[in-house]
Amino acid sequence: MQAKAVQIEEIYQEILDGKRSRFPPNTWKEDSNRELSKRVTKYLIETILKWNEEDIKQKWNTLLIIKYRLLGALKHGYDNSPYKMIEELYPNRFKEWEFGMTPLNFWTKEKAFEALKWTVEEKEKLTSFQLLQVYSVKWLTIHKLISPCQIFWNNSPYSMINELYPGQNKEWEYKFTPTGFWTKKTALEALKWTIEEKEKLTEEQLLSIYTQRWLIKHKLWTPLRRYWKGSPYNMLNTLYPNRYSKDMLKGYKNK
Repeated sequence: MQAKAVQIEEIYQEILDGKRSRFPPNTWKEDSNRELSKRVTKYLIETILKWNEEDIKQKWNTLLIIKYRLLGALKHGYDNSPYKMIEELYPNRFKEWEFGMTPLNFWTKEKAFEALKWTVEEKEKLTSFQLLQVYSVKWLTIHKLISPCQIFWNNSPYSMINELYPGQNKEWEYKFTPTGFWTKKTALEALKWTIEEKEKLTEEQLLSIYTQRWLIKHKLWTPLRRYWKGSPYNMLNTLYPNRYSKDMLKGYKNK
């Protein structure tokens, strides 16, 4: 085996060049520590393909391994798992869900939570504010998490994140809300929650700061425009009928 180990890359190159039809008999069966498998895999990725990490995540799969004549190594050394093959070569560099293709039935709810938590807290290191700004269907798709969102949460990013971090944020606090999310009832619920629970405003504070700019800051611009034609007063008056006159609001004074 020592002679074989010394020249395994040369043998592999001859196979790729068509000078050999296959590896010597029992190459992979006798490769008990998978040293030869790791060497040819490394040779393929770094010398033949010259891939970076992103290339590996996007393109490494069973079909490519078959194309480059390493199915025997995959079968005997890694139980037909492309991820195990790459993980042994580059330990702890990749998560299985980062790859373009995951195995059939790979996702469970537990794995989805692990992947989402890792992506938010370790890979992207998002603050709470940053999470509110970027979290969406598009973000989940980029990070290869849209499949479990579809499978377990009916394609609702909010349901997924809210189950991971229960009650941490309201759906309307996210920059991206689903199409058709806003109803008049939801808008009033959001306004009441923002005033009374999130900001805990006194009546004096509310009258002093309540403006269109304040509503935009708290992600309430869309329903304001849709249901109250951009009028902060009309929205507030719907929530608290006849409690305030328009001239009591600082934002309306001297207009």
